[in-house]
Parts: sequence; structure tokens; C-alpha cells
Amino acid sequence: MTMTDKTRTMITFKAEGHKFTYRIGGIAIHEGRVLCQKATLDPRGTFWFLPGGRAELGESSQETLRREIQEELGEEAHIGRLLYVVENFFSDKVDHHEVGLYFELSFPEDSYLYQHPGPFELPEELENHPMIFEWLPIAELPEKLWVRPNFFCTALQALPDYTQHVILTNDANPH
Repeated sequence: MTMTDKTRTMITFKAEGHKFTYRIGGIAIHEGRVLCQKATLDPRGTFWFLPGGRAELGESSQETLRREIQEELGEEAHIGRLLYVVENFFSDKVDHHEVGLYFELSFPEDSYLYQHPGPFELPEELENHPMIFEWLPIAELPEKLWVRPNFFCTALQALPDYTQHVILTNDANPH
């Protein structure tokens, strides 16, 4: 029995002003651009992040990424190698401790995602907050575009040959 047959339980919890999240993300690069999702819950709308989401109990990291891509983009995900293990400590009303695994990500050759750069505005995940995805030019990171965690603004310029472990503290908005 898989987790989809049971009650879904996201791996995240809050305790005494802190929040922990286990996140799985994908790095999809096509023609010098990286697929990102816009933070529409942020009223300033100033940052982007890599597609993916929170893992569920009993679900492998690859299953999480496939599920998230199917739910959010309606597309089949091809999961490649693990590129980054990121421990991210930041504050946004509460202190966050996020552990993220980031994999190479691609889609079928005939995917609608490869047909144009977007934006792809998809049905609302939360009331009045559509999901917006777009292929952002890597060459414009970080000067014109900001991806969270900020580490990715430079890391996406050249992907590593082996899995890297990164610890980030106080990932503040540079704007």
C-alpha cells in the first residue's frame, strides 16, 4: 500500500516559534533557462523558487517530485541524479529549518513546457493565489531575478558533477 492509498501527511511541523519542512525540488534546465515557480503568496511577489514541494510520510524523494510535478503541472517528470542536499535556516515571521533534496528534472520531449518560455499560470492551489511557472534565463541570475534560496542564483550557472551538501543561514532577500 502506498501513501496515496492512505491519509496524506506532509513532513512539516511547528514547535515554539520554529517550523521544520522536508522539501523535494527539481532543477529543469532547457535552452539556457531554468523552470521556476513564482511566490504568489508573497504580496511583494519578488522571488521565484524551484518546482517541487513537501514530501509525505512513506514517500520516497523521487516519488514526491513526480507527484508534485503531476499535481502542479500535469506533466510526467523524469527524475535524474541528486544534485544538492540543502539545509536552509531562515526567518519569515517564524524561524525555519528546511531540508531540501534537489534533483535533475526533465519532461517528455513533446511536453507543453518545452514549447514556449511561459509564464504558465495554472489553477489556484489556494484561493486567489494561482501557481505561476516560467523558464527564467540563467544568465540573468542573480542580477535581475531572484531565486530562493539565494544560493541557487549562482549555483544554477553550472551544475555540480557530484552531489553537494550545502548549509545556508539567514537567506535574506537582497532587494
